[in-house]
Amino acid sequence: MNVANDIAVDHYLSSLLLEWYKIEKRDLPWRRTGNPYAIWVSEVMLQQTQVKTVIPYYERFMHRFPCVEKLANASLEDVLTVWSGLGYYSRARRMWEGARYICNQCGGKMPENYDSLLRVPGIGKYTAGAVASIAFGQGVAAIDGNVLRVVSRLLAWPEPVETVRSYRHFNDHLIVWQPALQPGNFNQALMELGAIVCTPTKPDCDDCPLAQVCEGYLQGDFLRYPVKKPKPQRQEVTRLTFVLRRGNQVYLQRRPDQGLLANLWEFPGVELNQDHSLKESLPVIAYEECQGFFQKAVPERTYDERLREQFEQGLTLHGPVWYTFSHRRWKIIWAIVDLPVLEQIDVSWLKESGKDYGFDPKEIYPTEEKKCWVSLQDLSVIPLPVAFTAIVEFLHSGQHNPD
Repeated sequence: MNVANDIAVDHYLSSLLLEWYKIEKRDLPWRRTGNPYAIWVSEVMLQQTQVKTVIPYYERFMHRFPCVEKLANASLEDVLTVWSGLGYYSRARRMWEGARYICNQCGGKMPENYDSLLRVPGIGKYTAGAVASIAFGQGVAAIDGNVLRVVSRLLAWPEPVETVRSYRHFNDHLIVWQPALQPGNFNQALMELGAIVCTPTKPDCDDCPLAQVCEGYLQGDFLRYPVKKPKPQRQEVTRLTFVLRRGNQVYLQRRPDQGLLANLWEFPGVELNQDHSLKESLPVIAYEECQGFFQKAVPERTYDERLREQFEQGLTLHGPVWYTFSHRRWKIIWAIVDLPVLEQIDVSWLKESGKDYGFDPKEIYPTEEKKCWVSLQDLSVIPLPVAFTAIVEFLHSGQHNPD
């Protein structure tokens, strides 16, 4: 069967899919609105994140930033704080940059077609297709991972799906299948089918509305698809983390504005070479090494002399815990380094305010700060990467109290 060239089958496929979607679609908050901004927010959050995880973050985000102007006028720190815990923080930063572009270049109005949406920083082909079709009814495809999987099985496509040729081939078919009057529903139905029926490892072909027109299923070889290029091996590195503590406060510094976990606060640390990357063991680090690692991790030189004695005595390491990024895996180990409380610390700017969440990030810490001391109680309102959750829990547990 050549689905693409059979007009009758094209219409049959779309009608089967839309009838199924009408009955089986999940009731999700972003499906109750035609607001292009709200749809944009949901699509960004759903990238590489499960629906059940996204829902509370979406509702909280929309409550805090109900329109594109509110998002554009917020500080990046504020946006990252509300996003905190959802992961892949570059998504939040790009969306904030996109909102500022829309307000500065488009008069605060979301672009209404695919090509205009693509000009917005941070909006790629998939997001532009989703917003254009769902919010504005434009007949364009929206190809995400779920759609790639569904279409590759429908066509029994034998080539890797990541290539430009495959994308164009799928896009051509989707435009033919897509009904002129319901492009948004068709795109959402394909995504829904991939999410709850045509899943990666255990597709429910018996309940699939498209089984009878699916070449992969009819050939009895649907799990062969999608064909993918071999993945490069994920790099594993040991991340030595220094937790500087002074009384009930810990030291944080901001990561660079480019690269992994850009602009987020962190416990300072350094990635060790492969000699220290034994699987579950804790490395033994000599004094000279430890001092060198600390100076590399913490640009602030104020604490070097005060910590010399602790480094000479040797640090007690804790962990490891593992945290996986898309291209990298950290084996996180950490050392608690206590500093004497020699002076009164000014934390007047670390105050709670605001009604919705009990705080206003702009008042909790100045956005221009590159380092700060924060009380353990206030760690929960800092946009700290999820990778450091185990360290925060360790500190709160009291397993390592200062003398």
